[in-house]
Amino acid sequence: MDTSDSATNKQWHYVAESELHGKGVFARCFIPKGTPIMEYEGKRISPQEADEQPSADPDNPYHTFFFSLSNGKIIDGAQQGNDARWINHSCEPNCEGHENDAGDRVFIVAKRDIEADEELLYDYALTIDEPLTEELKKNYACWCGAPNCRGTMLALDETPESNPSSSLASDMARLVRAQVQAEIERLQPYLRREIKREVRRNLRLQRQRRRSAR
Repeated sequence: MDTSDSATNKQWHYVAESELHGKGVFARCFIPKGTPIMEYEGKRISPQEADEQPSADPDNPYHTFFFSLSNGKIIDGAQQGNDARWINHSCEPNCEGHENDAGDRVFIVAKRDIEADEELLYDYALTIDEPLTEELKKNYACWCGAPNCRGTMLALDETPESNPSSSLASDMARLVRAQVQAEIERLQPYLRREIKREVRRNLRLQRQRRRSAR
């Protein structure tokens, strides 16, 4: 995929008020799936600087313009940023962030075909270095209204340990397998006896047919 500067020089978007939250970014025209729409720009800072930095929005301290890079740096869209910082979150997004090969730049790319005037959205999937509590989820609440909305902008760990329903289903499956195995072992002696009886009965019937045939 071409994520060069020349691939994003077309103005695919405009900024306007969003029904989801504050400002939003919208498609200026039809955007085909796979189109690099714009780069997520901003000052590069370290994780430590990000932790020490005051919120970009004092009225909402949990609102962030940070975008983490695989090289360990963070893009701070609040400093030297562009329109990409106004793209809102959705649990069912039409865009996603793609890093370049060097892992030092991020481009917002259309995840599917996007119609003109449709709001551009991507999944923030925020990660926090602390226990994932219900209070923390509420602090980063999501209001996207998507059918599969998870209720928070945080990335949720869906491992069995963090998903009680998944853990319960796994425990039930193990219990059922153990019960089936125990029933098989209980019936094995009976089945062996019945098989021997059936074999003897068939042998008797065969001998009787031979005698009748004489």
